[in-house]
Amino acid sequence: LNNPLITMTSISREERDYLYSPSKWSRRLPSDEVVAVHARKLMEAQTKCHVRRELNVEYAGPGSQTLDIYYPDGDRESSDVFIYIHGGYWQFMGTEHSGFMALPFNAHGIIVAAVGYDLAPKATMTLIVGQCRQACVYLRLKFPKSRLFVCGHSAGAHLAACLLATDWSHYGLGGFPFSGAILLSGIYDLTPIQQTYVNDALQLTDEEVMTFSPIKTVKQLSALPTHFSVLLAIGEQESPEFKRQMAEYRKELQPLDLSCSLHELMGDDHFSLTEQMESDNSALNKLILDAMNSSPRL
Repeated sequence: LNNPLITMTSISREERDYLYSPSKWSRRLPSDEVVAVHARKLMEAQTKCHVRRELNVEYAGPGSQTLDIYYPDGDRESSDVFIYIHGGYWQFMGTEHSGFMALPFNAHGIIVAAVGYDLAPKATMTLIVGQCRQACVYLRLKFPKSRLFVCGHSAGAHLAACLLATDWSHYGLGGFPFSGAILLSGIYDLTPIQQTYVNDALQLTDEEVMTFSPIKTVKQLSALPTHFSVLLAIGEQESPEFKRQMAEYRKELQPLDLSCSLHELMGDDHFSLTEQMESDNSALNKLILDAMNSSPRL
């Protein structure tokens, strides 16, 4: 199944569902427990974040979806902004699971912005991507002197990758808004997702699969600024399909004039990969902070 020539149509629906069920690949907890434990850990970590914050900020006007902003002590108008887009296969979780890394990042003088979006089946992929774009426009205008770094986990990594392939002139921005991207255990090709249980709620159209599969839209990344960096990370205890998708996305990025690093964190699964971000001395946080610090201030 590591062979990219093996298509998702050559195996059964049950096998496809297994390959795209991250909980089945964790060795620390039973698959029917690991997701609930993950959600609880993220929410518990977030409740510890007694920092200055703006919650439920409607980023596209009254009645729109919201984001939360966590500020460091003595933040400056030019402080870096770490934008986090949560996972949950586009149909679970929310901002209440997204501010768990605020304490360690705030300690380094970084503003954290946790983006919310409508979920399937209420929302289509077209709507979800559009909302994430609106959130980033809001943050670019709110923090005009800051460097923005976009990060996503799982489905959130897919959405973050879609943001990289966006023509931001259509959204009133004069240039590309990000200084770097951190993509964690992401989906970069929606084609197999359309053939799994995930699509029962998502109901992807063929047009959405083509338009919002980052691996198919890499040519649109030509507008990326010089010295742009993409950090790709995944846990060791991950489905071979997630690892394959990450490797193929990196392969597509390599011809571009950017820095792209790939990291497999030993001992981590799909969920513990992000859980460690609440700890200042975690391996993943070190990778992220090093990437952010090495990005030039233009």
